[in-house]
Amino acid sequence: MIVRSILLMILLVVAATALGQAPVPVVERTVTQGEVATRVSLFSNRVVVITMRRGDEQEFRRRITIPDNQYMVYLATFQTAANELDKQPVTSQVDTSEAEVMIVLHVGPDAPRQIRFSPMSIVKLPLGRIQGALDDLQHQVLESSPSAEALRSWEPAKGDRVEMMNGTTATVVEVWEEGLLMLEHDLTYVREAVPPDMRDQVILRVVEDEL
Repeated sequence: MIVRSILLMILLVVAATALGQAPVPVVERTVTQGEVATRVSLFSNRVVVITMRRGDEQEFRRRITIPDNQYMVYLATFQTAANELDKQPVTSQVDTSEAEVMIVLHVGPDAPRQIRFSPMSIVKLPLGRIQGALDDLQHQVLESSPSAEALRSWEPAKGDRVEMMNGTTATVVEVWEEGLLMLEHDLTYVREAVPPDMRDQVILRVVEDEL
């Protein structure tokens, strides 16, 4: 009980610190089936993002922000399971050339740790708990409503504000004739160039002005 309380206190400090910084990934999973890859990512600002790709083309993206208490439960689950993972978290590896699961853990003693295995493989309990938590997060996102309709018909202008795929916001500071956008991130002031064909891969939606 004492150890669990100490762990919770550490997680609360880490979470509070993360809120004041640019969000970073906590855990990421990419499941590849043939040409289709589905990626679910949990970020330190409680944002969960799903992207789906077919080959080099992104076909779908969706995002939600989970409540604080829910985030802490997931964070504790991932942290505890990561600490319990041994060097061989998969007990029965199955070779499937057309399907693969890749998990990247940004928490735990060996972070960032990358684990690759077949969807048909038998995994040990800690990795099974990580898989279960990611399945639950993915289900929550897929059950949510899409929110990027305005992006499809958007005509960018200097001063427009956008929400990025990782939950941060940025401002358009330049619009080039060929459609290239220069964004300045609101939190870090770092500038990022976004080509026209990459907008829907990095920008979630246009932030409407609040009256």
